[in-house]
Amino acid sequence: MANVAIELKNITKTFGNVVANRDVCLSVNRGEILSILGENGSGKTTLMNMLSGIYFPDEGSILINEKEASITSPKDAFKYKIGMIHQHFKLVDVFTAAENIVLGINDGKYNLKNSVNEIKKISSQYGFELDPEKKIYTMSVSEKQTVEIVKVLYR
Repeated sequence: MANVAIELKNITKTFGNVVANRDVCLSVNRGEILSILGENGSGKTTLMNMLSGIYFPDEGSILINEKEASITSPKDAFKYKIGMIHQHFKLVDVFTAAENIVLGINDGKYNLKNSVNEIKKISSQYGFELDPEKKIYTMSVSEKQTVEIVKVLYR
């Protein structure tokens, strides 16, 4: 089991009378790339929302590196190095890529020049082409998606 990075045990989530997830068990090993497939409304997003701290399971447990984790907010998830890239981007159009990436970190206290350099370093490390000073409203959909990915990596 030492290779298991994330384990979901008997996760259940309901919304009123609607059962979104029932007794879901899932293990993700370190370095593994995993895809969850299913029809619309089958509970995929709900499951990921629990892992990323947007929802809290009604039953079951989440283990990170074999230890039970309490993920009650996205901030908790980031402590475990878990981030989620949403289907609909969460970006401010009139801000630059860098401003969007650092938005909400450290109560708004940051050095934008240092952040731009760190964003360039992350982009290079992962093979992304991203201009941190480019405004979101001028970007293509793929560039916006890159901003979302780098935002998670930056945090």
